[in-house]
Amino acid sequence: MAIPTASKIREYLGESYKESDEELIQLYLETHQFYRRLNKEVKNGSLMYEHTNKAGATNLVKNPLSIELTKTVQTLNNLLKSLGLTPAQRKKLKDGNGSGNGDDDDDFDEF
Repeated sequence: MAIPTASKIREYLGESYKESDEELIQLYLETHQFYRRLNKEVKNGSLMYEHTNKAGATNLVKNPLSIELTKTVQTLNNLLKSLGLTPAQRKKLKDGNGSGNGDDDDDFDEF
């Protein structure tokens, strides 16, 4: 997995980059670093752990880090959405649907 850098994200943003994106870019980089640490810990650990409750019963529970890993992935995806860098957003721009030219293909007018 390639480690993202601020310059690479700016490059992906291209002409749509604005100085106000810097905070989101830094937040993305920090969150991605946290994601890599969590991912490494989850890979080195077990997905299920034995837990003994107050009553003395032992049960298998999910590794709490795997839950945090899922939340971190969602956060990363939301940051990419905020920057307009999800695959769906890039496809819309490529296809011309995100350009705001009023030429949408939803066939609503023909209905």
